[in-house]
Amino acid sequence: MNDEKPIVKTLIRYGICTAVGLALMLMVLLINKYWMTEDAQEKLRILCDAFCIPGLLLILSTGLVFARNEGAFNGLLYGLRTAKEVLLPFLPYQHMNFREYVEKKAEKKVKGYSFLLITGAVFLAVGLVLLIVYHTKYPG
Repeated sequence: MNDEKPIVKTLIRYGICTAVGLALMLMVLLINKYWMTEDAQEKLRILCDAFCIPGLLLILSTGLVFARNEGAFNGLLYGLRTAKEVLLPFLPYQHMNFREYVEKKAEKKVKGYSFLLITGAVFLAVGLVLLIVYHTKYPG
């Protein structure tokens, strides 16, 4: 039973990520009026865009999570937290210096986010295949 829980959790993560990618893909198709277009070249271009955009967004989201884990935003977030303390003194807060803040953030690293990268890579790979087909079929 314990072996099934991580598998189910992983499948849920991939499922949600795929659903978000498909929703983004559907939005691109709707915005570009894919179903109203009759030109085959234009349809293929729109389809290529519809796969590439969610793929790139998911891959870039992975990069943001990685940067956050490495502390790239610690200074900015600490500054915003301090500004909140100064501008809203009536809110309860626990003052901490920057070193304490960084140590606290280091304990809260996001783990297991590779599903974003893998799902994004699949969407992007399909988009790149469609791009190759597009440039092969319609050169120039």
